[in-house]
Amino acid sequence: MRRVILDGRQIRSRDALHDYLAQALELPSYYGANLDALHDVLTELSEETELVVTDFLEMKETLGTYGDILIRVLQDSAEENPLLQIILI
Repeated sequence: MRRVILDGRQIRSRDALHDYLAQALELPSYYGANLDALHDVLTELSEETELVVTDFLEMKETLGTYGDILIRVLQDSAEENPLLQIILI
């Protein structure tokens, strides 16, 4: 199982979030760097993946409403893809 850790303290903007995720999850070059595109690639993962989001409350506070929507997208993606597990710490 692949384990990816997203350090919420390091995420200070939407762009930083998508850059971090693209690199950490080795997303394809066509990744659109938005929440719809993130949902698409997460539901298409074909390898067991555990995405651990540390300090997610701090990240949500920094990103505001976008952070709330991000968490919902991550959880929805995990519900649709049994190979994806989301852990919020």
